[in-house]
Amino acid sequence: MAEITEVRIYKSKGNGSVKAYASVSFDNEFVVKGLKVVEGEKGLWVSMPSRRMKDGSFQDVFHPVSREARDKIVDAVLKAYQEQE
Repeated sequence: MAEITEVRIYKSKGNGSVKAYASVSFDNEFVVKGLKVVEGEKGLWVSMPSRRMKDGSFQDVFHPVSREARDKIVDAVLKAYQEQE
């Protein structure tokens, strides 16, 4: 997997469940924007960027294929978020 070279956190100004937005850079070559740090019933989790489809459902526009890659991204985003707390 490509190395995560930067994570930027943009705190949400609202009082809703979305606590922050994040962008993740890979190998200083690619950036994925629109990840969300969300507070749910079981704690914080990371939502991948998505778009609303015509039928009202959501479809990820970026998502890791393997569990290992997902865990690496989620861990990096949550760590960066918690460092700003």
